[in-house]
Amino acid sequence: MARLFLPLGHHSEPIDPDLWEWLSTKMNHVLGIDSGAMVLLLGAVIVLFPVVVMVLVWRRR
Repeated sequence: MARLFLPLGHHSEPIDPDLWEWLSTKMNHVLGIDSGAMVLLLGAVIVLFPVVVMVLVWRRR
């Protein structure tokens, strides 16, 4: 009965390594850019979105 409460297929990594390898390969294939450029691109989007929203709010006042 105690076995029912154990996590199924749990591993120590925050994400399944096989899934991450597959996702990374597919993103690189579809977008045609390496992972370093993808990190920079997503980082820029994450930083710029709140800045653009703040500028739009400031202009509206």
